Amino acid sequence: MSTRRFKPKIDGLYLWITIPTAVILLALTAILAILSPISALLVMIPTDLFTLYFLLSPLFGCAELRENTLFIKFGFFMKREIPYSRIRGTSFERKFYSDSMLSLKNSFDHINVKYNTFDLVSISVAENEEFVKELLERCSK
Repeated sequence: MSTRRFKPKIDGLYLWITIPTAVILLALTAILAILSPISALLVMIPTDLFTLYFLLSPLFGCAELRENTLFIKFGFFMKREIPYSRIRGTSFERKFYSDSMLSLKNSFDHINVKYNTFDLVSISVAENEEFVKELLERCSK
């Protein structure tokens, strides 16, 4: 089978988090820049960059169904590769939060992929149903 790539799903959840956070950071940086320019440069700009990294990084993630593994890229640096033989099952959920700390989740709808004995990863891709169907098909082979 060929490699199939799925892009992350973006919906209101991502916008509810990103827009207010960006507005608050911009306002605080502007106020500090007016009151004390040195503090703004030394404190707020690194804080802004650090926060924006975590807000924008998931947009560059993806889930790939490769020949023998499920490859998940969570952002710029973090990756996980799970062999199909280790996957125990999947479940579809619609929640504000995910059950796993490590997740590619930018929307309410997500899929929990259970693997190994107790491991779990949450993935939210644009075509959730198609992703699960193809994942289960590859796991059964």
